[in-house]
Amino acid sequence: MGDMTVSSNAAEEVERLRQLERRVVRKIDAILLPIMLVTYGLQYYDKAVLGTAAVYGILKDLHLTQTINGVTYTTRYSTATAAFYYGYIVAVLPMGLIFARLPIVKTASACVLIWGIVCILTVVCTSYSGFVAQRFFLGFTESAVSPAFVAICALWWKPQEQAKRIGFFYSATGVFSMFSSLINIGLGKTGGAHPWKSMYYFVGALTITWAFVVFFFLPEHPLQPGRFFTEEEKQVLIRRFEENPFGASQQSLKGYQLLEAVSDIKTWIYLLMGAAIYICNGSVTAFGARIISGFGYTPLASTALLIPGGFVTVVTIAFFSYFADKYKNIRTYLLPASCIPVVVGALVIWLAPWHPTAGPLIGYYLVASFGAPYVLLLTLASSNTAGATKKGATSGFIFVGYNVGNIAAAYLVFAQEKPIKYRSTWISVIVCMIFASAASLLLRYLYIAENKRRDKLAETVLPEAKPPTADEEKLAESGHTDVPVIARPEAYTDKTDKERPDFRYTY
Repeated sequence: MGDMTVSSNAAEEVERLRQLERRVVRKIDAILLPIMLVTYGLQYYDKAVLGTAAVYGILKDLHLTQTINGVTYTTRYSTATAAFYYGYIVAVLPMGLIFARLPIVKTASACVLIWGIVCILTVVCTSYSGFVAQRFFLGFTESAVSPAFVAICALWWKPQEQAKRIGFFYSATGVFSMFSSLINIGLGKTGGAHPWKSMYYFVGALTITWAFVVFFFLPEHPLQPGRFFTEEEKQVLIRRFEENPFGASQQSLKGYQLLEAVSDIKTWIYLLMGAAIYICNGSVTAFGARIISGFGYTPLASTALLIPGGFVTVVTIAFFSYFADKYKNIRTYLLPASCIPVVVGALVIWLAPWHPTAGPLIGYYLVASFGAPYVLLLTLASSNTAGATKKGATSGFIFVGYNVGNIAAAYLVFAQEKPIKYRSTWISVIVCMIFASAASLLLRYLYIAENKRRDKLAETVLPEAKPPTADEEKLAESGHTDVPVIARPEAYTDKTDKERPDFRYTY
């Protein structure tokens, strides 16, 4: 009878702790995700507002086009668009390393404040050269967001929980595409002689205000969660942090980990995939309104028609992120699958007649789904990299690829190709999506091969015995060893995935 009572009590404790952890995860989601979504959305809004400003006077006011022999060229506009990513690419790798060393939330909120100030100063630009310089510094300051949020995801959520969370805040690009389009329609009609300036005043002021929200309401670290969690919940956070092999943060920068990241073939595959996926962005963000206006719509209608593209972005990211978290080891298959709508959309815009306009519009909205493969790439890299410095460097490489793709995309939409439906743009998108799909399958092969090698090696090495804790001994006596015991605090061992024989890659 006594044994049965112990067994029943242990089973109840198992369920209680599981329910407690679920409640803690829900609280983490409720506190962190809305702040991350708005912050990432503002980053998108701040840089994407240029696409709408292009049909509301900024091209003329800042001399961003040139007419030669009766042909209008948008090379200056392309350079201004690319300048953002030049600034981003200069800063993103150092930012990834900085967030491995400095307090994430304080540093990120400072960066949000600075980029809001830089953004609102767009209105003082009066020339092409000044605008290019402003765009460079905007990209430089905004480069902090993506490395910071990837680091935050690694701290607060376990690997199998991360895809949906990264997908959630990244879906802000779609949410804010819809939101900004509605706001810009109003500002375009009421913004006076220079409506594009009203757009920058609004988004800059909003970003500056939001920096204080990030500073005061985003908790710093699972081991320093502040006032948001009870003492019992803090113990769960400690255990989750210790169980998370990717949760290193604020560790000393380690040169050997940086070298390991650079010498790892997977790091370079991530970079190339990031570049390939973001070749799509020129046609969707910077030139989206201009391409839609080419279908025969007015500036106001072109801005309004951007809204469904944002909705498609949100839905496709949510769809693929859900399955990435629900089923283990299918991400490298999901990524090629998520590229299919992009390829179909590019083919439709290129090959379908533009009158009536339903066909090319549907194609444009399908191309807007390119955010889904990028989210899957981020989750693959984050889940398969350990070591604070190596993780920061790997994230930096992906964002370097992101910027290379965006810079190239800015020069792949040619105004003079409008009569042939911007053929070069869509061929580039199709080729790059095919490359990203093939690279994903190559990653799958590399992950599986390395896991098999480690499994074989583990069979020849006896596991190191660890003395059980008092709690574990009691549970073992009761016959229940699966209870998620609140772990005792221990120093985190900052080792890379290559240094840890027990590490297994997810794919």
